[in-house]
Amino acid sequence: MLEAYFMLSGRMRRKGFLGYSLLFWVVLLGLVLFTPPLAGAALYPSLVAVGLVLLGIAFWFWAGIALVVKRLHDLGRPGAHYVWMFLTPGILVGIDSFFDLDAGIGRMHLSLGYGPLAIFAAVWLLLAWLYLVVAPGSDGPNRFGYPP
Repeated sequence: MLEAYFMLSGRMRRKGFLGYSLLFWVVLLGLVLFTPPLAGAALYPSLVAVGLVLLGIAFWFWAGIALVVKRLHDLGRPGAHYVWMFLTPGILVGIDSFFDLDAGIGRMHLSLGYGPLAIFAAVWLLLAWLYLVVAPGSDGPNRFGYPP
């Protein structure tokens, strides 16, 4: 089970991807919900909170990549497709969060609202995830291995 979140090699079918994706989000939600009580009960609450947040970020980053790469392998595509599928929308959200595109010409300031780039990125991410959940994988072996 842990290899689904930490190994980049191999393939993953649609059902497995959906199940591990849901478990992935449950683990992250649990970490978010239990960080304040765990940190509050510790001798050094700030240190525990920072450690748990860093652990959550590391898990989110690596496990998310591993799941998507395995699913892309099942589709016969290299894991490098992760870049345009998931990192490009993240860059768009980053750009949108720092620069308010609706402000006057030449005016750039921090924007906490959701601009057109962030909305476009959210739709892009949803469509990419749905593609990974719905698209059938290769029936037989492909260059990434045998079907799981």
